[in-house]
Amino acid sequence: MQNELKSAICFNDFVHFFGARGVVALAWWMGAAHAARIRNDQNSFPFLHIVGAAGSGKSMLLEYLQKLNGQTPRAHSLAHTTQAARVRIYANAERPIVICEHHDEPDQPFDWDELKQLYSSGTAISHTGADRGEGATFKGALVITANQPVECSDAVRSRMILVDLSSPEAQTPRLRPEAIGNIDAGEACAFGLTVAQSEGWICSNLQAFLPAYQGQLMRKYGASLNGRTALNCAQMICLIDLLCTLLSVSQELQLEARKVVHDIAFLDTIPY
Repeated sequence: MQNELKSAICFNDFVHFFGARGVVALAWWMGAAHAARIRNDQNSFPFLHIVGAAGSGKSMLLEYLQKLNGQTPRAHSLAHTTQAARVRIYANAERPIVICEHHDEPDQPFDWDELKQLYSSGTAISHTGADRGEGATFKGALVITANQPVECSDAVRSRMILVDLSSPEAQTPRLRPEAIGNIDAGEACAFGLTVAQSEGWICSNLQAFLPAYQGQLMRKYGASLNGRTALNCAQMICLIDLLCTLLSVSQELQLEARKVVHDIAFLDTIPY
């Protein structure tokens, strides 16, 4: 079963192209399928922030991930939508939604702090117009993609897991990109179906192991590690472990993916 699933999603080709950072993104994507329950259980689920220069593979990665859910690849530009339209995007999200940052002149200013409420559990999204208000609960998960890390407040930044595809450590030998780009969505959605059927296993293991991982991170990096970052990274380490179990991933690759997350935690302790 594990080999069949790996074959259906061209996992080996995926890893040859994206390396450990791809594994981190895939682990987040697995957790995102149950983001609403995870937020209910743990009061948070991090945003995934994918950055990289043109040609680094951002679009290919996002299209690949969306195909795993049977989704038609699509991205939203929040700077070119009204607040009411953004509320509808959030409210209708049952799966991860992708936000792309454009550097051209926006139609209207966009404040990244607007997204903070989507991180926590049970938060109502509201919009007040001239004579009415509307609200909904966000049930999806959020991916933000840009060429460079977005300019936002520390509060928003601390809610993100950053995957930098332009990092020198990310430059694995880029083999067979066509195998990733041409992945069959009908076969690849087997991953999404398997993950959907594994909700109890994923969420119960997160609940069981999260405190230990969070404590290990706080002890390793000390008081200078932001508590929110420690929680995000602990969730990601748990999800990496579960993904590696689901797909029978080698321990070497598992440890490389864990190191990517530990680097996020370490960088959080360095003053700007």
